[in-house]
Amino acid sequence: MKPAALIHVNTANEKETVRLLEAIEAKQRQVEELTIAIETLKSAVDVFERRYNAHISRYYLKLDKVELETKEYRLRLQLRSEGVNEEEIEARVESCFRASRARVDAYEEVNESEPTPQEEKLPDTKAKHLQNLYRKLAKRYHPDKAIDAKEEERREQLMPLINRAYNEHDLETLERLSLGETEPDVPEKTATEKRRALHTELRRLNRAASQLRFEINRLKTGRTYQLKQQVENAKKVGTDLLTTLAKDLERKIKASQGQLARLMNMWQRSN
Repeated sequence: MKPAALIHVNTANEKETVRLLEAIEAKQRQVEELTIAIETLKSAVDVFERRYNAHISRYYLKLDKVELETKEYRLRLQLRSEGVNEEEIEARVESCFRASRARVDAYEEVNESEPTPQEEKLPDTKAKHLQNLYRKLAKRYHPDKAIDAKEEERREQLMPLINRAYNEHDLETLERLSLGETEPDVPEKTATEKRRALHTELRRLNRAASQLRFEINRLKTGRTYQLKQQVENAKKVGTDLLTTLAKDLERKIKASQGQLARLMNMWQRSN
């Protein structure tokens, strides 16, 4: 991008060009800041989600399994009291709770298995586009090209983000960061065409900034982020909310297991 300050201003059209260049530069910086903000936010939410799953999800899974078995035995006893034979009882139980059983089994399988990252095979055209974007951004944001300490710090925040996007084939992030390229001195274009191109680029940047703000707001209003905030706020006053929740779930599981044991005894005595 050609710095607006270096353009010699004579006419109203030149002033408009300078205004557009300055607006693009400011909006590009805003997009960069919002991109860093959403990357930081997603990382924090992911870390909390892994912690939550490691400490709490297994309790919910165990409670779901016990409560499902309890419902199954209640139905068995009801059908037995109605004189239904055992073969029909099991068929009815299986039919009634098939979906619930499949859901619990699927969740258990996911909960116990380690996710295996699948490397996406991009079409050649997309792979080339991804590589070109990465090279352009790595060149643009290399920390060694910073003009001051503040600029160097910003570039050092952006480069890991760019590397992550490249490794994960995140074209959207790379394309968003590549916005803001302007060539006001292209000789083949008229002054009107150049200003029209600048207006177009500014609109793209405005859309990108709006999308980023929307995504940040969506993440912050999501259940995981809200729970994360509750846990962090509780910690400030000396309360470990996750431990409290785990203990509460343990009590519920114990109570549900006792109820299930009674129903199983009733079923065995009725045979």
